Amino acid sequence: MEALGRLALGGLRLFIVAALAVMIGLVFLNVVLRYGFNSGVSVSEELSRMLFVWLIFTGAVVAMYDHSHIGVDSLLRRMPRGGQLVCAVICDALMLFCCGLLLVGSWRQTGINWGNLAPVTGLPIGLFHLASLTGSLGLIVVIASHLFRLLSGRATAEDLVQVAESEDLPHPVPGSAAAAGGKP
Repeated sequence: MEALGRLALGGLRLFIVAALAVMIGLVFLNVVLRYGFNSGVSVSEELSRMLFVWLIFTGAVVAMYDHSHIGVDSLLRRMPRGGQLVCAVICDALMLFCCGLLLVGSWRQTGINWGNLAPVTGLPIGLFHLASLTGSLGLIVVIASHLFRLLSGRATAEDLVQVAESEDLPHPVPGSAAAAGGKP
């Protein structure tokens, strides 16, 4: 099961890279054609917008798995393990509820808008809402597996505090007073 999850996340990451590359290529080509030759690719704007929406929802799933969403953890890190566990379970339950609402709303909007076609590409407008539908499904899977780890007692310290450390903060030099927990 773990291998299947890693394979799915690898596929999502590959999709993100491909979508970003296509978006950059379409927009760059359109700019060059518009300013250099007074023409352009008519589908560029619609395809780029659709790929951007898919990229956002796919990226949200990957970021949830990597614990990369923005969060404030200063109080949570000071709590004992039991308090962290309770907060993590409540947080996961609330996120599952919100993702369930997103799933239901996306399902309805996809059905409503599937018959409406985009003016230039002719693609169904429901594809935009399908991105939020698949994104909410992905988030539900990631959050539910995290909640299962919490409730089954297999949660690590990283699972209890789901915020990644900022890469912008300077890392203390090993052996220094800051690394030992003291003030420099």
